[in-house]
Amino acid sequence: MTGQRNATAYLEAKILSSSREELVPLLYEHLCANLRRAAAQIEAGDIEGKAASLDRATGIVFELLASLDFEAGGDLAARLAALYSFFASEISTASRTMDRQRLDRVTNMVASLHEAWRHAAAQVTGRGRSAGPQGT
Repeated sequence: MTGQRNATAYLEAKILSSSREELVPLLYEHLCANLRRAAAQIEAGDIEGKAASLDRATGIVFELLASLDFEAGGDLAARLAALYSFFASEISTASRTMDRQRLDRVTNMVASLHEAWRHAAAQVTGRGRSAGPQGT
C-alpha cells in the first residue's frame, strides 16, 4: 500500500507542477495506461481490476470533456467533445462485454491523439506561450 501512496503522491506533484499545456498530454498518457491495463486484466480474467481501470479511464475522459473551452476552441472543441463521448461509450460497452478488441481500438485512437497533443504542447511551451491548444 505504501507503493500506491508514493505513486499517488508523485502523480499529484506532477499534475500540480505541470503547465496547462502539459496537462492534456498527461491525461492522455494516463488514459492510455488505464486502457492497456484493463485490456490485460480482461485477458487475465481480473474483473475487479478491469472495472477499476476502466472507471479511472472513464473519469479521465470526462475530465477531458469538462476541460474543453467551446468559446476559444470552436469547431475543434465540438469535435473533441463528440470524440470523448464516443470514447466513454466504447469504454462502457467494452466493460460490459469484456471486448478487448474494442478497448484496443480506443487505445490506438487515444495513443494517436496523445502524440498529437504532446507535439502541440511542445510547440506551445517552446514558444513560451501560456495558452493551451484551442480545444481545451
